[in-house]
Amino acid sequence: MSVTIKDVSKDAGVSIKTVSRVINNEANVAIATKDKVFASVKKLGFKPNKNAQNLRSKKSYLNGRVMLVDIGGTNIRIATADIGSTDLKNTRKESLDCLDSFEEILQGFLNNDLSIKHIVFSIAGPKLHNSISMTNRQFEIDEVYILRKFKVDSCYILNDWESIGHGLSLLTNDEMNIINEGNPFNETALIIGPGTGLGAALVIKDNIVLPTEIGNSSLSIPKLFKELGLSKISDLNVIEDLISGGGLSKIYSYFSGSEKSPEEIVTTYHSDEFAQKSINIFLKSISQLLSEFALAYMPGKGIFLAGGLIRSLYEFIDSDFFMKNFLVNRKSMHADVLAQMPVVLINQKMTCLHGSLNFINQLNQNLK
Repeated sequence: MSVTIKDVSKDAGVSIKTVSRVINNEANVAIATKDKVFASVKKLGFKPNKNAQNLRSKKSYLNGRVMLVDIGGTNIRIATADIGSTDLKNTRKESLDCLDSFEEILQGFLNNDLSIKHIVFSIAGPKLHNSISMTNRQFEIDEVYILRKFKVDSCYILNDWESIGHGLSLLTNDEMNIINEGNPFNETALIIGPGTGLGAALVIKDNIVLPTEIGNSSLSIPKLFKELGLSKISDLNVIEDLISGGGLSKIYSYFSGSEKSPEEIVTTYHSDEFAQKSINIFLKSISQLLSEFALAYMPGKGIFLAGGLIRSLYEFIDSDFFMKNFLVNRKSMHADVLAQMPVVLINQKMTCLHGSLNFINQLNQNLK
């Protein structure tokens, strides 16, 4: 049976009305009482009714401002925006080292702009029970804790690729580079990109976004590794060991015997034969693995490549070569299906922040 507000009330030793006031972040509730209620919420695994909460906070959505926070594998990006607007304001970028003072940074934004009533986080990691633990470092964020700690009316936590997926419907032609025009045949899109790891999400009918952890799956394609000349690299255990910034560096190290960051490899493409070889192999591996994902998810609306690394590699992508590898070794029936899938590179920056803003704008529209 699911846990009810009555169960929380009994466990915390307070009235149901008090539990409701704490969960909805109402004023004039003692800190000690809040702590008791939130402790019971966490202990029992209680999940507040979001629809009911949203209806109660409808008025604040219509006039509030939102803070957007994107915590990626390398950097933190923060911006504010007016609900209903598509414009980001006060954008700020920090390295992940600032996580040690993360709460102070958030409080500083809130102190400087008292009209901020909502926060949307996009975070690199799987979302479980309204909280996310980051994939690549010891850091966890929880909706209940944020509501308890800060004076905001609502808090939403999204996986970073979930956020990007929510922004897909807003993209203009100028923000996309076409690799394959295709012929769309359903309403499912796959949005994917290599970065610190490999992120991906399915977007259905523009408003249902299903983030995946495909980058951490152990799908192995020995034939591909053999074709790429990478079969002797010992630490290619999951997909993102190859398809990520770190994967590009591993390929370079394998062939050159030296170390370079992904950024250094990209900038030396024309002057370093190993950089050129590594990038060409990396792009070939992306196209062939995308073919596997495409048959698994059938994204007839298109495959959308996103993120800073893939944007930096666009100048090296030969569309014909990319599609040749996308279709290689396929039966004619499956090759025909794959060829109809649009393949697009998103050149928009700060995609997570834009997607998070569209998420809360759509939520606001649904409440009107």
